[in-house]
Amino acid sequence: AAADLLRAVAQAERFEAALLECRKSLKVCEASPGEGAEKPSTPVRSSLLAPGALEAPEWPENYGDLLRFPFGIADMKTLKEVARELWSPSGSAADLLEEVSDRGFRQHKGMRCTSEMVGVHPIGGVGTRWSAQLWADAQDWCLANSGCTGIMLYVGSNSMHCNFWCGRPQFCSDSMQPDTTAGVEESGDWNLWVKEPTE
Repeated sequence: AAADLLRAVAQAERFEAALLECRKSLKVCEASPGEGAEKPSTPVRSSLLAPGALEAPEWPENYGDLLRFPFGIADMKTLKEVARELWSPSGSAADLLEEVSDRGFRQHKGMRCTSEMVGVHPIGGVGTRWSAQLWADAQDWCLANSGCTGIMLYVGSNSMHCNFWCGRPQFCSDSMQPDTTAGVEESGDWNLWVKEPTE
């Protein structure tokens, strides 16, 4: 249903654009000096049009307003430096050095499981900062769900990916044997924490 709605919206936008072009062509025809005058079959490039020409498209709303950066900053480089300072997480999952967590998850660096629970993100979110509490909550969630077999934590250096995944653990649903690569794959950007079997 959602895909049909998106297709319908896209088709409506195409029809609206075509209607706009027809109206512009009609204005050009009505304003032409005579019947025998040559009419352009293709739209004229905007760079070749004189200001106020009928063929010229309308200016977008608020066109010409200058982009203003926050805090009185005048250039993009300084703005990026300020943004990095404002969004500097307190540590990351890469700082977890223990082999087995206090809740019984064994760490396997540079690995992901192949049974990711796609779309299941009950802990954290996009733009959420990494914290010890987030790590504790992720382990508690996995322990409370019998279908959860492990946790994947993003440890990569790509800032855009970090924004999406540093504070949003991913979970696994099938059994894994990292020592034999069963149910896992290598990934330098992720560390895998496998739930240890309880006796």
